[in-house]
Amino acid sequence: MSDVLAHRLRGFHALLEMALKDERARPRPDARTVAGIKKKKLAIKDRLARFEGVETWSASR
Repeated sequence: MSDVLAHRLRGFHALLEMALKDERARPRPDARTVAGIKKKKLAIKDRLARFEGVETWSASR
């Protein structure tokens, strides 16, 4: 994975974090939306960890 792709993934991870905060700030956050955002964040985190050579719990299963 190139450094450019890693940088983009980190940026997308940050955008998902903002979306998660926005959803949680709503009066009645949608549990499916929150779960979907968390799942996407975890997938990005796992991909970055593989790139950096760090094994994560979800990747080791």
